[in-house]
Amino acid sequence: GEGSAVPNERGFRKDVLKAVSALRPPITRWPGGNFASAYHWLDGVGPREERPKKFEMAWNSVETNQFGTDEFMEWARAVGTEPYITVNAGNGSPEEAAAWVEYCNSERDTRYAELRRKYGHSQPYNVKVWSIGNELYGRWQVGYCVDGEECARRTLEFANEMRRVDPSIKLIGVGWDEDQDWNYKVVKTAGEQIDYLSVHRYLHPPSYPELAAASLGVEDMLNTTYGVVQSARRAGGIKRDVKVAFDEWNVWYEGPMERDATVGDAVFTGSMLIGLERLAGKVTMANFAQLVNVLPLIRTRDDGAFYVNPQYYAFLLFGPNSGEDVLPITSASPTYYSKELGRAVPYLDASATASGEAVYVHLVNRHEDEAARVTIKLSGFNAASGTHDYVSGQSPGDANSFDEPNKVAVQRGQEMELGAQTVELTVPPHSVNLVTLKRG
Repeated sequence: GEGSAVPNERGFRKDVLKAVSALRPPITRWPGGNFASAYHWLDGVGPREERPKKFEMAWNSVETNQFGTDEFMEWARAVGTEPYITVNAGNGSPEEAAAWVEYCNSERDTRYAELRRKYGHSQPYNVKVWSIGNELYGRWQVGYCVDGEECARRTLEFANEMRRVDPSIKLIGVGWDEDQDWNYKVVKTAGEQIDYLSVHRYLHPPSYPELAAASLGVEDMLNTTYGVVQSARRAGGIKRDVKVAFDEWNVWYEGPMERDATVGDAVFTGSMLIGLERLAGKVTMANFAQLVNVLPLIRTRDDGAFYVNPQYYAFLLFGPNSGEDVLPITSASPTYYSKELGRAVPYLDASATASGEAVYVHLVNRHEDEAARVTIKLSGFNAASGTHDYVSGQSPGDANSFDEPNKVAVQRGQEMELGAQTVELTVPPHSVNLVTLKRG
């Protein structure tokens, strides 16, 4: 808030703004989560002193409505991210969702566009990405659907009214990572009205080796989901090109949701980001959950204390350090056996992207104890210079905390040998690595 002693800009913490901006997040989802299924957006606009305090059903708490649509838009602009809104398809209505689109996007002289102007925002926000509900399959959700057919019908009802207000918006339908029949029914029936099918997944592996392997199981699920989406499109005669949005993902352990992520969690995160680069043509949007304090990248306290988790550093090695084009890559390394996945898992995983005169190679060494000597062979690219940055720790369990906020950080590798079209380096155990190569 603006009255806080913690340094802020218009009520937003400066340290958080700086940390989020450094990640260069392309898109940020709000309000998202179970909260969205009972959120009524009109409660969160207008003079703050007039906004109602309401019982919040998803988390059995009080919602003050001091942060609403206009504050989110201001925050999104401050950090340089595109806003993505989840409408209330639980106990909300298509009419309410369409009114929200009008408030955000319309230039007409009509009720909700005029309301935005009345509250001091003359220009439309032009929010392009909207999700029709959150996890509507879940009985923990306010206003859940009993099956995929009901979800498809509800999706059509919402899309019909929302697109009438702004035909240019991109819409996301609710999919289910554990039920491909649900996904098939939603896409076959409602696919002509959605641009993405969303799935979520949280993981709680029993050990570090299984945590380090877990991203491969998620990658399998995403590939399967994309295949089901395409099959449903064919069966339903759907001409719209529906992709997958992986718009909630993280590890989630028993215990408090305000927790400290570890280096092991960062290895999982780096592996997941490598997998998403491989899936770039199928999963065209993904959203880590969440940003601050709850399963977080960033931890804060009201007394001004602040630090970032190892998972944050994994994102830092990717967000500002990835090219526009994903490069074809093959990799080989020793393996270990994952009981959870029932298969061999390579200790080393890799992806590569390019932009202009730079190639970015991301490497994860899953091995708990051993460094890896890595040779990168390039085709059609001569590297004149290069750097190696990584995040690791003394053990996979290392973490930052309010007492030790800098225990884990990004480090610069000391030695890298550049040949004509080869690069050789050593990557530490349990590490996420960025190799940046540039032409002369």
